[in-house]
Amino acid sequence: MHSGKKKKDVEYVPGAADDGYGFFPAITCQIAGKGAPQVLWVAFNRGRQLPGKADALAAAEDELRLAFRDRALVASAERFRAHLQARGFTEAADYRVAKSFEQDRREALGDEHQPPFGEAAARHDPLLHAAMMQMVDQQLSEKSPPEAAEALARLQAQGHPREESRRMIGLALAHELTESMLQGEDFDDQRYADKLRRLPELPPA
Repeated sequence: MHSGKKKKDVEYVPGAADDGYGFFPAITCQIAGKGAPQVLWVAFNRGRQLPGKADALAAAEDELRLAFRDRALVASAERFRAHLQARGFTEAADYRVAKSFEQDRREALGDEHQPPFGEAAARHDPLLHAAMMQMVDQQLSEKSPPEAAEALARLQAQGHPREESRRMIGLALAHELTESMLQGEDFDDQRYADKLRRLPELPPA
């Protein structure tokens, strides 16, 4: 992580988080001292999936740059945490800090590197996943196909978190793209819509 902006003995350090699907901005609040810093909290915004680690770090730096326009806001670690939560950040309860900015997720986690949908999902390139999720977000924004937005609303009503629901839609999209490519066909809109209607039943990996 890059060096953070400092207010008295409290530091806010921008960083990049990685969940195996893509990268997103993270901010660490810590108290500097003679020894190792004391971490007060770590917040991340998984909703801002980005294609690269440097992109996520830049987004975190932009978030801090914006916040430091209001010195009263960053003077309080608790007030700033609440501000970040209002902007879509979540406090991390379980995380692992990489030894360096260059260390990748597999090296840092070993056998625990798999993302939520298991080993099949772990084989996906995070860059590809980020691009896929951008397609999902465009479909949701434009309501095209309408089944995508309907699936998101249905899944959330069933108790699935929004991010998990987005990823289910992304998995259905990835499956249809792959199936069409392997069969040498054009993208089948009707078949994709059927997959969306069947969620949370996931297509086979």
